[in-house]
Amino acid sequence: MIRVLGNMLALSMLALAIPAWAAEPVAHDQTYVNLFGGNTFFSSASGLAQHDSGPVLGLRLGQRLDGHLGVEAQVAAAFAHLQDIAPHSKAAEANQFSGALLGNVYAFNSPNTPFLTLGLGASSNRFNQDIGRGTSLMGVFGLGYQYALGDHFGLRLDVQDQLLFDSPTPNAANLNNIQVTGGISYFWGGSKKTSFPIIGPSRP
Repeated sequence: MIRVLGNMLALSMLALAIPAWAAEPVAHDQTYVNLFGGNTFFSSASGLAQHDSGPVLGLRLGQRLDGHLGVEAQVAAAFAHLQDIAPHSKAAEANQFSGALLGNVYAFNSPNTPFLTLGLGASSNRFNQDIGRGTSLMGVFGLGYQYALGDHFGLRLDVQDQLLFDSPTPNAANLNNIQVTGGISYFWGGSKKTSFPIIGPSRP
């Protein structure tokens, strides 16, 4: 399932990137906020059995520093049942809350571009009553694509591989999950820079 999602994302980014190659590159050094939602797919080490996914909601605040580099802070809540030994027991329900500082590397000096995400953060997970709540260091690796809808709005697709180190799960110390999200962004401030100098008419 996770491999299929990755292949679909790669093909989608390739198709969307073709128009960007033909367009004039433009760099936006803007601040933005991104509201996103989607799903989190946990690895078998989570002990979730058939309940191995849950919806996720989150927010990102970031800055595109130049045409190819950016930085952002991300917070999210995944409504999954971790270590749910009693699927119908309300006491066993749990949520995952996470936060991370991420760096983005954009493929093109353009508002419409695929990008690579790398980051580090923490994840707080409430497991079953026996394990309780645990907070783990979290590494993030992801791929995404952003598409501008004008000067201030844009769409964004992300697939992040999140690795939770030293988690209190009985099956494995490191818990891996894939987060697939889509969202809408709002941009403000910054400036636009064309890649080629504008040459005006020569003076006589």
